[in-house]
Amino acid sequence: MADVLGYLGLARRAGKLSIGHDAALLSVRKGTAHLVLLTADASPRHLRELEAAGFKEKTAVIPYNMNETGVATGKKSCIYALDDEGFARAILNTLLKEGK
Repeated sequence: MADVLGYLGLARRAGKLSIGHDAALLSVRKGTAHLVLLTADASPRHLRELEAAGFKEKTAVIPYNMNETGVATGKKSCIYALDDEGFARAILNTLLKEGK
């Protein structure tokens, strides 16, 4: 599962990761988000807001908390939007392979 954290770090360094509530929702509304990830300790409000924006089908909850994802990305948050199709696909494939 460390691959997911690695991909998040790579996406951040590549400038393809919108971090935080406002940035992720802006990415969804602009249509640049390919996948939104919520940490295990994210508020249910975040998922409701994504559903209201029409983005529920491209949302996944990952088995990490904000501290763990913060170490990988350099910025602590509970919501991340991947703005690159390749990173989104790689993370989804990793999550499916691990059965999470």
